[in-house]
Amino acid sequence: MALAGGGCAEHKRATLPWPTASVVHPRIPEVSATDKELAEEDAPELRLELPAPVVSFPPAANVRPPRTRTAAPPPAIVEPSKPQSHVAAPQLSAEESSTGQQETSAGLAAAEKGLAVAQGKSLNAAQTDMVSKITGFMADARAAGATGDWSSAQTLARKAQLLAEELVKSLQ
Repeated sequence: MALAGGGCAEHKRATLPWPTASVVHPRIPEVSATDKELAEEDAPELRLELPAPVVSFPPAANVRPPRTRTAAPPPAIVEPSKPQSHVAAPQLSAEESSTGQQETSAGLAAAEKGLAVAQGKSLNAAQTDMVSKITGFMADARAAGATGDWSSAQTLARKAQLLAEELVKSLQ
C-alpha cells in the first residue's frame, strides 16, 4: 500500500532537505577607487535639450462666422375651411361610421373616468407618464374624429381607455 502513494521510483524528483538548504545571496563585485575615477572621467556629460513645442491651429478658412439672429417670418394664416393635413381615411359605410363614432365616444368617456379617479391623488413618475399618454391619445382621437377618420379615432380612444384602466389598477 505504501508504494502506491509514493509514485514511480525511476521518475521521482530529488528532494532537498530543509536543514541543508541555504539562502543564496548574489555577490556584487567591488569596484576599486581607480576604476571609479576612470569611470567618472570617461562618462560624457549629457544634457537634455528639447525643441520648443510647435502649436498648430486649424486654418482660419475652416472657422465659421457666428450666426446672426434674424426675425422669424410671421406664421402663415391658414383658412379654417381647409384642413391642415390630408389624411387618407378609409371609406366607411354609414353604419360603420356610426359604430366608430359610438365606440370612440365610449372609449373617450372611459378614459376620462379613469383620469377623474387619478385626479387629486399623488402620482409617481410612471403614473404621471401614463396620464400624459392618456391625454395625448384622447386629443389625437378627437382630432381624428374631427377629420372623419373614425377607424383611427376608435383605435386611439381604445388605447387611451386601456391605459386609463391600467392607471386605475396601479392606484389601488
